Amino acid sequence: MSNNIVNIPSVGPVTIVKSQRARLIRITINPDQSVRLTVPKRESVDNATRFLHSKIPWITKHQLRLSKLENAPTSLLQPEINERQAINTIISRLEELAEIHNFEYSRASIRNQKTKWGSCSAKNNISLNINLVRLPDQLRDYVILHELVHTRFKNHSKKFWSELDKVIGGSAKELSKKLKNYRLGGTV
Repeated sequence: MSNNIVNIPSVGPVTIVKSQRARLIRITINPDQSVRLTVPKRESVDNATRFLHSKIPWITKHQLRLSKLENAPTSLLQPEINERQAINTIISRLEELAEIHNFEYSRASIRNQKTKWGSCSAKNNISLNINLVRLPDQLRDYVILHELVHTRFKNHSKKFWSELDKVIGGSAKELSKKLKNYRLGGTV
């Protein structure tokens, strides 16, 4: 893996990382507003840089949002959470939803992540963000069910969304839009 840094006037420094594991060009905006461009090994850096330039409006929009959150008065921020209680709440709900909807997963872990609400590995290990306890119940369930559906569909195909719509009993994409209001960072 090799790294380069380029400076884009409206965005700032962008770290370009050539990755052996990545399959898609990916832009990540970190909570500190720094930007990372991940380039798959078979993709040219020039092509990835063109993609990056096409996403400058998206990047600046998210950087502005992060800046506003960073400068928000502390009274608007959520109070500290009880870590043990949060973990128990999330794991209990994961187990409950898996049982209700007949999903199986290998392992579950709870982490304090900065940009992701959850993930599901190829081996069906589910990782969930401890901050899910700060979300409304409907959105917390959406994230958990989203990852559980990934145990059956490893992508965001029509079949994935159809299955997710079925288990949530409504429009998963509508809940996905609502969840973006609570997001701290972003990835394209």
